[in-house]
Amino acid sequence: MKIKSLGLDNIRSVEWIDDTESLQLIDQRLIPFRVAFVQLTSVKDVCKSIKEMVVRGAPAIGATAAYGMVLAIKEANNVSKQERKESFEQNYFDILSTRPTAIDLSNFAKKIYNIALETDYSFDESLKVAKISVDKMVEQCKNIGEKSTDYIEDGDSILTHCNAGPLATIDFGTALAPFYKAKEDGKDITVYVDETRPRLQGAKITAWELEQAEINHKIIPDSAASFLMSKGKINKVILGADRCLKDGTISNKIGTLSVAVNAKYFDVPFYSSFPWSTIDLESDSIEDFKIEYRDEKEVKYVTSYEDEMLIANPKSNALNPAFDITPPELITSYFTPDGVLSLNELKNKIESIDKK
Repeated sequence: MKIKSLGLDNIRSVEWIDDTESLQLIDQRLIPFRVAFVQLTSVKDVCKSIKEMVVRGAPAIGATAAYGMVLAIKEANNVSKQERKESFEQNYFDILSTRPTAIDLSNFAKKIYNIALETDYSFDESLKVAKISVDKMVEQCKNIGEKSTDYIEDGDSILTHCNAGPLATIDFGTALAPFYKAKEDGKDITVYVDETRPRLQGAKITAWELEQAEINHKIIPDSAASFLMSKGKINKVILGADRCLKDGTISNKIGTLSVAVNAKYFDVPFYSSFPWSTIDLESDSIEDFKIEYRDEKEVKYVTSYEDEMLIANPKSNALNPAFDITPPELITSYFTPDGVLSLNELKNKIESIDKK
């Protein structure tokens, strides 16, 4: 990604640093007010960063989990042979437990877990596979933008929800990748950015990424999307996904289902965009995975540049589901690394992935 405000090019939100054998993250909690980098040298650091949302976005969490497993191998090799397996297993389960909904986390972690066992905890081999896997995912996100470009027309007004740009996906983005390609192709588009309560990832992060890319955009309250659709101000919806089941059901940031229902009512095409690491090959239904509920404090307080402000009645309780579930009948098509797929085409692709 490019950070125009700092004059930085080709910066990744998650990057392994060979010289220090550490993981470098952009602290997403501080965007857009400040760009700061965090260095992680232990599995404990990795778990804390995922839980506290220093890093967020399903692909970025997945990449962090992959490199976290590399650090788990390093830590396992620093204890006695008798303790090695126990140390490694504990770190593996600690990483898996950080956030339960985004499937990229477990998909990446399991891959490095298996490589570790196959190679007798080889740090070099595991790091090699982690880097290849992350690079492959980044390339897939780039392909999403390139292969969906025909679906973005000059003059489009497109709604996106939450954040599925470079910070959430290492580089390029998933939902934002087509916007960058449209800009590159000289198309004039306007992106409506849902603020995305309660953590405001849209208002803070997506808006900042679009500003860096000089793409025309407007931040709107989440509750304004249906009104704008009714007035013909929005003619497409493109957003990401944190998990896609084999039947085409997606789980994504809370509020996605509301957007999908409204889009269906107002006959606005609704597209979900994701790399193959977001496919859940193990869950047969929505009952097989957990929707994360986060601290009620996120609803009752607004955080801005490390300061907190109470905005709700202090003695009231709050409920804070972080994700919801959107069925395939509300999804027009899927933006994927292999192109824009119908539901049946997506099912066939997932079946071919599952057979490998």
